[in-house]
Amino acid sequence: MNTPNKIIFIIIVSLAGIVLATSCSKESEINKRKKRGDKQPAAVNASSTFSQGKDSITAVREGQYVNLNWQIDPAGRKIKEINIMRSSTGVSRQKKVAGMEPGATGFKDCLPDENAYWYWVQLVMSDGKFQNAGQVRVDRDNAGPSNYIKIENVYKISIIRTDNFATLKWDFPEGDYKDIRILRYPRPVAELLRGQLTGKGKGVLVTATMERKSQCTNALPDANSDYWYWFRITLKSGAVIDRGPIKAGYAGND
Repeated sequence: MNTPNKIIFIIIVSLAGIVLATSCSKESEINKRKKRGDKQPAAVNASSTFSQGKDSITAVREGQYVNLNWQIDPAGRKIKEINIMRSSTGVSRQKKVAGMEPGATGFKDCLPDENAYWYWVQLVMSDGKFQNAGQVRVDRDNAGPSNYIKIENVYKISIIRTDNFATLKWDFPEGDYKDIRILRYPRPVAELLRGQLTGKGKGVLVTATMERKSQCTNALPDANSDYWYWFRITLKSGAVIDRGPIKAGYAGND
């Protein structure tokens, strides 16, 4: 064996020895922990918790549901309401899923699918300004959505139109409802964001009601145009459920 090959061989053997020694050392430490009865350190998902000063939030996912708990320091803050905001991206398009009293400390959210989601606890001040605490994230549900409740099967809506009118019917589960708002749009808006409920969007308020099972007739401004409707359902518990966009279709058409 020539000199260069000898040197390479020596280096390889040395490295193998180091790797073996390290592996044995780790295995020995694990065995020592087992003998002492020590618990293995649990994996921590840092993104499922938030802490800043005296504010803290935790989020725990159990399938379709997420349990959110928080502590907010009220010092120096005149909090009028607490909104729970959710996003599928963690960057933009925050959607309101609950409006809670200032003293609330927890909320259980029902997710529409198995994807990961981000949450903020939004503080609404008495002067109308907002402060966000968070964010926290829950991981994707690897078990999939096969056992998930489908919101369209629970909050049932049908909308049939003629050239001049749309007839809206809804049948929601029994419960305590704070407010049901129906809005009409000239295009299929993907989500109900804040601006579309405060007059900044292009939605027209059709009606506001507390009746969980009812119907109404809406006059259409243009017989030759298409229209879509959104229902924003607010429960007395604070939960906010959105259904839409639902196109007003002619009877007999899919």
